Amino acid sequence: MRKIFIFILTLLLTSCASSNLTSSWVDRIYSYFPIKSSLVVAMSDNLRVRRIFEDDMVKELQKKGVNAIASSQIYPDKLPSKADLSSYIKKNSIQTVFVAKLVNIEDKNVRYPDNNYGYDSGLSFNNNSYGYIYNDSYTVSYEFVNVEFTLFDTQSHKPIWSTSSESIDPNNMNDIISELTQILIKNMQENGVVR
Repeated sequence: MRKIFIFILTLLLTSCASSNLTSSWVDRIYSYFPIKSSLVVAMSDNLRVRRIFEDDMVKELQKKGVNAIASSQIYPDKLPSKADLSSYIKKNSIQTVFVAKLVNIEDKNVRYPDNNYGYDSGLSFNNNSYGYIYNDSYTVSYEFVNVEFTLFDTQSHKPIWSTSSESIDPNNMNDIISELTQILIKNMQENGVVR
């Protein structure tokens, strides 16, 4: 049983899926699903990351019939203020605002057990002593990035859908963003937020 658990854990940590949703909520009484339009805003001072995420999210929302636009298309050189967003939303009758916000980045250690997998030669004392001296277990440090995504209704200014994600070792930002947008759209579709 322990071998199966270790195999599954290793597979999960080394598989290509390095992002997942850690929580999800939807306003079940909101009566305007599926949404028709949205302004996508990534709350990042890194203009490159902001542009990549917003463009990918807009592309996926448009595939679902949502008239979506990236804030970086309107404000390419700066993160827009609340007043900027409010003005654009009123002028263009935008139904929702999709906001992505970094929550935290932290390093976590994951300990992998030794390769003995409970092998017992019958000499328990010697086997335990050997394992204590020559322990094959090791620890790997991973970077965990947590992002919160919230969809707001522009009339009530209240959240109507929200989720959080965790990505492990996001070395290639393009791959992580592409993976995240797919996961987000799937969750939104499952909750009836988009068609």
